[in-house]
Amino acid sequence: MRNISLLLLLCIYLSIDISFSLSSSLFNGKIWHITDTHYDFLYQTGGDTTKQCREVPGKKTVDGIVYSKKFENDNNNKNNNINIIHHPNDTASAVGSYSCDTPYELLISSFEAMVKIEPNPDFIIWTGDDPPHFETYQLNQSLVLQSISNMTELIKYYFPDTRVYPSIGNHDSFPEHQIPIGPNWLFDAITEYWSPFLTNSSLETLQYGGYYTELVEPGFRIVSLNTVFYYTQNKQCLNLTDPAGQFAWLNSTLYQAKLNNELVWIIGHVPPGYNEKYDIYNFHKQFNDIYLEAFSDYSDIIVAHFYGHEHSDAFRLYYDRPSMGEDFPTGIMFLTPSLTPWQNPWVPAPPNNPSLRLYHYNYTDFTLLDYDQYWTNLTDNIKTNEINWMLEYRAREFYHVEALDHISMYEAYLLIEQVPEMLDTYKLYNSVSYPSKGCDDVCKRIQLCSIRHPFVKGFKTCLVSV
Repeated sequence: MRNISLLLLLCIYLSIDISFSLSSSLFNGKIWHITDTHYDFLYQTGGDTTKQCREVPGKKTVDGIVYSKKFENDNNNKNNNINIIHHPNDTASAVGSYSCDTPYELLISSFEAMVKIEPNPDFIIWTGDDPPHFETYQLNQSLVLQSISNMTELIKYYFPDTRVYPSIGNHDSFPEHQIPIGPNWLFDAITEYWSPFLTNSSLETLQYGGYYTELVEPGFRIVSLNTVFYYTQNKQCLNLTDPAGQFAWLNSTLYQAKLNNELVWIIGHVPPGYNEKYDIYNFHKQFNDIYLEAFSDYSDIIVAHFYGHEHSDAFRLYYDRPSMGEDFPTGIMFLTPSLTPWQNPWVPAPPNNPSLRLYHYNYTDFTLLDYDQYWTNLTDNIKTNEINWMLEYRAREFYHVEALDHISMYEAYLLIEQVPEMLDTYKLYNSVSYPSKGCDDVCKRIQLCSIRHPFVKGFKTCLVSV
């Protein structure tokens, strides 16, 4: 009798799984999320990795800088004159270095991999940070704009017929991180660069505040926010309560979307909450909870949030109110890891392997079904001087969920909390399978609390209770 019961349960499970697989394949749309490319046009093969791979020992420079080739919009020429050789560990390989930003070969390889995996996505979300990690004295407005322009043209070149929804990053500025309200030189430029992607009404708010909204399909809206206003290293908006009126605009936009029975995806660069990798808050505390509360009346229409910035693979749950301790969250945020493998020399955190992410969604109700997380093992690439892109994991399989809604991801959180192997793997994926030391009790608390409690007070309370 017991064997029959187990067989029945297995049949039920298989029928549910097959049914879900069939339904998801029937209504499966796909999108690429591009973020934190940080293409370094000064990267030098053979460059000193202690100097960001920009100086080749013994090689003369122009004005103290070694200039590398920049992006060329010509498929026939993009791999010309590449001399791929083996390098000692203290010099930069042509395919990349954990100490440095993205070289040309890695950048082009990533786009060619995307086109090979999914050449016709429904659209692309692109959440910023195009320039390399320069010191302020190495940077200027022209270099920042050239980086943004290069990435814009590169996306258009590889995906010429694809809709693109961009947002601005903290490194898409000069000085870095410093973005005031507009109009200003940066917003004027991106309004011009991104005009092929956006409607006139979007360009108006983009030029003033770096934010906009677009109706993707009837019943489906994307809201792109300028979260750099709230970033801890941006000092331009500290004395403002609502920089560029973005909170007021957001409330009006979400209110109208609710009246119109539209579902909404939120995109931006810097996410709210606690950065588990760098052990810091991402937002000024005065903005963090206000930002999260801005979504509290609209949890029924917001499908998910999509961010970059941290260079790490993570998700965050959130609630309608910071004081509410309900078991079930009302929203979900996904953080996509970066293309750049760059290790921050000022923070004791590991680097990451280069990353690509392809989301699957239901194009009839615009809910998230799954995502495919791709990676390339830079350690192996350096040994072979070849870049090989592979599937790292699929979200549904790893998290043991049937979809990526907030309730399903809460169940995934409980698994991570209760099963040590899940936490270990989650932390490994956090740096795109870059091997690092195990997760001690402090690490465990930070990882779990950053998922569960993006509100400042909730996070502090969680740290002493987990």
